[in-house]
Amino acid sequence: MTIRCPDELKASIVSSLLVIHMTEPLLFKQTRMNVFDKVRKVKELIHKNLPEIKEDELIIMMSHCREHYEGNLYYGRRTSNKEEKKRKPTKKLTSIESHIYDLLLTHNVNPSTCYRWFLASRVPEDIMHKVERNNMTVAKAMELARNRKRIKENKQGWQMISMIKEIVKWL
Repeated sequence: MTIRCPDELKASIVSSLLVIHMTEPLLFKQTRMNVFDKVRKVKELIHKNLPEIKEDELIIMMSHCREHYEGNLYYGRRTSNKEEKKRKPTKKLTSIESHIYDLLLTHNVNPSTCYRWFLASRVPEDIMHKVERNNMTVAKAMELARNRKRIKENKQGWQMISMIKEIVKWL
């Protein structure tokens, strides 16, 4: 048995939903905005609604929201086998993560894109200033930061090898 709804009622429901959606404040009014400003606005929004969240935990929660949005959050290792994916239970978001997820969606912010913004904002200060002044793209900044990290790790590795060689010489 189907319940038929008069067209007038359907129109009033749709118009009320549109009014609710239109009264929701837009997070990004500008068409062109810096990535770091977007991250600042998202952090302000989250801390205004959830002040108990720490800065270092926020990116992890954003990662969980992104994975939930894309539908890839499974226990254990990732797999491309569809049958194995069906067998594995899907992880649930925590209450705080689900609140962040809903908050992003109500403000028309894609959780996956937002997570990419958070990753891009983890570059060193000097690189961040170059991106803010439009002297460098975000992709180039991330590449430069990644290369710096590799060089630093490589340098530390060579220092450890040279120290080990000197210790062996003393023996």
